[in-house]
Amino acid sequence: MAERVCALTREEALSVLAYLRQTGSRRDVALWSLGIGAGLRIGDLLRLRVCDFLTAEGHVDVQLAVRATKTKKERGVQLIPLVREAIDAYLPELRRTELLFPITRQHARRLVKDWCKSANIEGQFGTHSMRKTFATIAYDNSGGDAVLTARVTGHSNPTQLMAYIGRTPATEQSVWDGVCEALAVR
Repeated sequence: MAERVCALTREEALSVLAYLRQTGSRRDVALWSLGIGAGLRIGDLLRLRVCDFLTAEGHVDVQLAVRATKTKKERGVQLIPLVREAIDAYLPELRRTELLFPITRQHARRLVKDWCKSANIEGQFGTHSMRKTFATIAYDNSGGDAVLTARVTGHSNPTQLMAYIGRTPATEQSVWDGVCEALAVR
C-alpha cells in the first residue's frame, strides 16, 4: 500500500513556489503551479499537451477541459492567474503538440519530495500532495461547503472529499446544538 502523503498549507505551498522560482526550471514552476492551482491527479497532469492550453489565437486559455483517467469524467478546470503565468512562461520552450511535462510519475514524485525538502517543509510528500493541497485550500475558501468543493475537485461526493482532506464533517448533534443555541430565548 502506498504511503499517505500530506497536504501543504497555503504558506508552505507558496514557499515551495518561491523556492522553485528562485532555483527551479520553468517546467518545475509550471508543474507545481498547475498541481496546486488546478488539483489534477499526476496521471492527468502528465498527459497534458501544450495545445490543450491554447486558444485559437495561441494564448493560454482561462479554462481547461480534462477527462480524468481514474473516473473517466470530464470537468472544466479554471486556470487561475498563478497557473496561466507559469504555463505562459514555460510554453516558448515547447512545440504545440508536445507533452507539457515529458517526465514519468516516479520522476515527478522525486521532484515533489525534493522541492518540499529544499523548502524546509517536513512531512510525507509526493505528487498527490499537490492535489490534496488544492482540495484543502479550495475547501477552506468555500466557507466549508463540502458539496461545492467536491464539484470543483472532481470528487464523487462530499463524504469522499472530507475523508480525502482529513476533515471531520459536522455531526448531526453539533447541528442540533447550534440550532438549539441559535433559537434559545434569552
